[in-house]
Amino acid sequence: MKKYSTIFMLAAVAILASCNGNKAGAPAEETTTKSEVKANDIKIAFVLIDTLTNQYELYKEASDAFQKKQANAESTINAKGKSFANQVQEFQRKAQSNQLTQQQYENEQARLAKLQQDIQDLQQRLSASLQEEYQKELQALTDTIQNFMKSYAKEKGFDFILCKSSGIDNVLYGNPKYDITDEVVKALNKRYAKEKKATPKKEEKEKK
Repeated sequence: MKKYSTIFMLAAVAILASCNGNKAGAPAEETTTKSEVKANDIKIAFVLIDTLTNQYELYKEASDAFQKKQANAESTINAKGKSFANQVQEFQRKAQSNQLTQQQYENEQARLAKLQQDIQDLQQRLSASLQEEYQKELQALTDTIQNFMKSYAKEKGFDFILCKSSGIDNVLYGNPKYDITDEVVKALNKRYAKEKKATPKKEEKEKK
C-alpha cells in the first residue's frame, strides 16, 4: 500500500505554493527603525509556514487522525495478506503430498487466484480512498489558513503577508521584526478552540 505516514507534512509546501502568486517589495533592512517601518506606506509581514503547521491544533489533529486511518488500512491489508500466504502454503503442502484430486487442485488454485485479486482490489480501493481524503483535508486546511490570513491582514492593516519555509521559499530574506508567525498561530488556535467548543452544542441542536 502506498505510504502516507508523512503525507500531511506536504501540506505546508502546498499552502506555501498557493502563496507564490503574491508579490511584494523586499523587506526593509534590519537597520530600519520601528518608527520608519510604521511610516512606510506598504505594511509587510511574513509567516513561517513550517512553524505554523507544526503548532496549529487543527493541522495536528487532522494529521493524527489521518495517520490512524492509514495504519488501520495497512493493518487490514497485512492481515489479509498473511492469511492468504498461509492458505497458499497449505495448498502447496497438500499438493506436494498428493492429498488433492485434480479437480480439487484446480478449484483451490482458482479460489486462491481470486482471493489474491480481491486483496489487490481492496488495497487499491483503500489507497484511492486515502488519497481522496488527503486531498480534501489538505484543501480544507489550505482554505482555512488562507481565509484567516485575509481577515487577519485586514484587521492588522497588512498590505502583504508572505510565506516563508525551509523547503520552498519565496522570501529570500526576512527581518525577524516582520515575523508574525506566533501571533497568527495563537489567533488560529484561539479561533479553532472556540469553534471546537461550539461544535457539540450545534450537533445537539440539530438532533433536537
